[in-house]
Amino acid sequence: MKKDQTFYVPVLCMIFLIGLIALHQLPSGTLFGYQLKTIHMFSDIEKDKEPEKIVFIPVVKPKEEIRCPKGQTCFEDYSENSDLFQNLFTSLNSINKGEKVRIAFFGDSFIEGDVLCGDFRDLLQKKFGGEGVGWVPITSAVAMFRRTIKEDFNGFKNFDVVHNPKEKVPYPPSGECAVPQANNYVNYYSTEFSPRTSLLPELRIFYQSKKSLDMRVISDDTTQNVNLPQGGDIQAKAVTYAPSKKIKLSFTESPGTYLYGVSFEGGKGVYVDNFSLRGNAGFSLLSSKPEMHEALNRIQEYKLIILQYGINAINAKTTKLDWYARMMNKVIAEVKEKYPQAAILLISVGDRSHKVNGEYKTMPSVKLMVEAQRAIAAENKIAFWSMYDAMGGENSIITYTKSKPPKANLDYIHLNFLGGEDIANLLVKSLLFEYEKVENK
Repeated sequence: MKKDQTFYVPVLCMIFLIGLIALHQLPSGTLFGYQLKTIHMFSDIEKDKEPEKIVFIPVVKPKEEIRCPKGQTCFEDYSENSDLFQNLFTSLNSINKGEKVRIAFFGDSFIEGDVLCGDFRDLLQKKFGGEGVGWVPITSAVAMFRRTIKEDFNGFKNFDVVHNPKEKVPYPPSGECAVPQANNYVNYYSTEFSPRTSLLPELRIFYQSKKSLDMRVISDDTTQNVNLPQGGDIQAKAVTYAPSKKIKLSFTESPGTYLYGVSFEGGKGVYVDNFSLRGNAGFSLLSSKPEMHEALNRIQEYKLIILQYGINAINAKTTKLDWYARMMNKVIAEVKEKYPQAAILLISVGDRSHKVNGEYKTMPSVKLMVEAQRAIAAENKIAFWSMYDAMGGENSIITYTKSKPPKANLDYIHLNFLGGEDIANLLVKSLLFEYEKVENK
């Protein structure tokens, strides 16, 4: 080895070691716009201990005793008269008259790509009718990962409220939008996920624009130019064509235009809109102006709003969640006011593990979050469903991850499609249990 090389090797080793130590100490935050999370590189030699001074919220119970079948996790209805779902169930019974019953499923990366949400939608459509995946963003980070519909796109400037919070963008409740640039297009493709996704039914485009613009729609056998009139808040324009395998959209450039999403839906039945946003703790709903919520509700008139959040608000060192409860109280108050006809269901976090002494165990803050979310539901008189308990409680994510085939990812946080299907079945089972109770009265 040459003399200059013998000098550089120990120096490089020292720099590498210092880098490892610094990386281990790196706090959660952002770097160049990307979300960072604490990395525990030496977790294998950490001592197995609970976070100090965990502040548990007193356990609350529904006013009425829940008579839940053995092995099932039931909804906890904290509404005044325990009749929170009455309007939803009445609407489901009116589907045969041609009604569309819409459900908004707001969540984080746990449901992106239609994990859980896709099977939840399909099970309800199988029972009550409906064809199509409902809401699809114009652009998406998981466009080709989603099983219920595929898409590719080009020529859009993208914004979302988590990664672009300071941009002066009129965010819709979904928290994301796209601005058309030159030579833009977006292709949507049907999939064989189920008989209800094998074709793309008619669509509606959701947008806002200071000037009118044209949208070209190319289906399997037709091409049409559709004018989108100017309008503020959220506008919706329906486009009809024969159900197709592929739909291509393109837009003229128009200053002040924001494209929010497309909804694919057939005839009467149930439609579940997946509003997933990676890195979201739930507070993004407060970033959308009240007028935007009102406009979306005027168009969609949701009968059920599901809130699935929390995993981005905890880590291994979390000991208090009073701040989280205060913020979610504001979120739920906004949702209750702007969607008065909708039942609201808060879903808890699922199980999440971290490595201590070389072994994966449930992170103690998970149980803290479940209790906090239950208390939030009780305080706001809405419904609650413990996904943590439905999964099997403590260390259940380990079972999901190590099952053959695996039902969760190796991060010991996120379910894969198989795990999502399991939870979707449990969620629908719990919803239909409430529905049948009302039907049998």
